[in-house]
Amino acid sequence: MDNPVQQELEKLPKSTLIELIKMYSRNWLTVDGLWFSGVENKFGLDEALDLDVRMWKIGSRIEAKRIKELLDLREGGLQSVLRAINFMSWAASFGYKVEYRGNKAIWTCTHCPPQIGRIKAGKGEFACQPTFEACFGSLCELIDPKIKVTCLICPPEPHPEDIWCQWEFAAT
Repeated sequence: MDNPVQQELEKLPKSTLIELIKMYSRNWLTVDGLWFSGVENKFGLDEALDLDVRMWKIGSRIEAKRIKELLDLREGGLQSVLRAINFMSWAASFGYKVEYRGNKAIWTCTHCPPQIGRIKAGKGEFACQPTFEACFGSLCELIDPKIKVTCLICPPEPHPEDIWCQWEFAAT
């Protein structure tokens, strides 16, 4: 059976496909943010964060499995985990860099749309550490359970102006 969406995608130049991926990433973050805000407004921040962590744990595991299969990341390892992060639904909207240090890597977020959006909405920074622990933890468990992730910096704790959060991934 022909798929008109696939046919249209195959006609697009690479640069347009990349911009489309970025747009889909922003759309995904918009839906996630609207969902989170709706739950927060109705039930409070603690309940929204609790539900968000549950969603990220399950959703990230599903995404990691699909990425692992598509990119054939069977070997695992630190580079496979960090490569998989690049293909998560939210990744194209964030600004981040990775620095390798032997059997460790430091993942640093330099542009965080959810935190920036909250600040613009007058809600201030929120404690997103549990969300990313769920996301990165699920991803590591699926890609390579020998990789352990540790939060180094995360709002609402003080952080440098050019860093939102920072995570260490270590091969054990």
